[in-house]
Amino acid sequence: MASGREFRPDVFIIASFAAAAILVSVVAIPQWLSKQARWEVLRSHVGQIGQLAASTVDGDLHRQLLDPANYSDELYARALKPLVRFHSANSDLFYVYTMVDRGGIAYFVLDTATSSDLHTNHRLRASTYMQQFKLRKEYKDDWLEEIAAGKTYVTPTYQHDDYGYFLSAHVPLYDSKGRYSGFVGVDFDVQYYLAEEARFRVIEIGSLVAALIVALLIGFLLALYYGDLHRRMRELYYSAIGDDLTGLLNRRGAMDAVGKSLARHAASYATLLIDIDNLKMINDRHGHVTGDAVITCTAEAIRQSIREGDYCARLAGDEFLIFAPDCDTDGAAEIGRRIIARLSTQEKPLPSARFSVSIGIAVQDRAAADFDRMYRDADAALYYAKTKGKSRLALFAPFMAAAFQHRGISA
Repeated sequence: MASGREFRPDVFIIASFAAAAILVSVVAIPQWLSKQARWEVLRSHVGQIGQLAASTVDGDLHRQLLDPANYSDELYARALKPLVRFHSANSDLFYVYTMVDRGGIAYFVLDTATSSDLHTNHRLRASTYMQQFKLRKEYKDDWLEEIAAGKTYVTPTYQHDDYGYFLSAHVPLYDSKGRYSGFVGVDFDVQYYLAEEARFRVIEIGSLVAALIVALLIGFLLALYYGDLHRRMRELYYSAIGDDLTGLLNRRGAMDAVGKSLARHAASYATLLIDIDNLKMINDRHGHVTGDAVITCTAEAIRQSIREGDYCARLAGDEFLIFAPDCDTDGAAEIGRRIIARLSTQEKPLPSARFSVSIGIAVQDRAAADFDRMYRDADAALYYAKTKGKSRLALFAPFMAAAFQHRGISA
């Protein structure tokens, strides 16, 4: 098993998405709230500009112009002049004008765009005296009533009309006697808002990018952590079901593998018990190091002899198990013969430590498959093989169960 750190791409993706959702929310929600707050500040600022514009208008002159019978170019120019100066002094302003409400319809009275004295970088379309202002249906509300009631009205958002997209403020005008005499309007186009937001946009984008980078880092670290945890759990699992000396399954691992294999209902099952002949004598004469070498040599011969899908385990010091699904008597015998042949031809751990194995085999079909019984039958066959000269295999026959003592195993 690999002991290095493992990286889990699936954990990285899931953790990164989860962290990004949380962090982006943490960053985006305050930014959204801040943006809303800045928008309200901007609307308030536009309203204040409108109030300043209203303060420059002579309410008495403007009241005279409300009656077309009083109109003259000289009167119009005198009433317009202060607004032109105000407009020229504020480069952010787009349109500055005054209006009057006639039966719920607004009409232009003054418009700074009509003056040749206006200094502005904007290309403007002038509105003539008493030209009707056409408000689009989607923007209609009680704005004229609010202005007539003395309130400063600022459009809720940028609104589109025949002149462009504008955020507008409308402020009531009064003459010297306090009579309502129309209202002044100031328009700011969308570029004004974008310019105000540009410096915040860099911060917002930077914050979102930082949040995504942190999310990826969190995902990366969690992927490493989870991979390392998974590896350690796997190592603990394999240490619990594996034999340290041979790398084969141990008794617990064998029982687990056998249970899972039986649950798949193969056509037949073969159980092989392999016992190293005279291992105790080898340990006594040559030491346990040589004995361990004999065990590992036997385990390797077993591993090379089984088929794909077979399970092999070391049950005790000198005893090994092979459990082979979909294996009949001929197939089980062939596996046993391959093991004996490999051990008889391969180099031994020590020339003087000669050893061999005996093998007992039991086979059952699916209908009768019972591992306890198969193990007892294979054990009886193994014992029979040892009494017949060792280094051989024996297939279980019924007489073996009655003739020889069983050593058994608790499955």
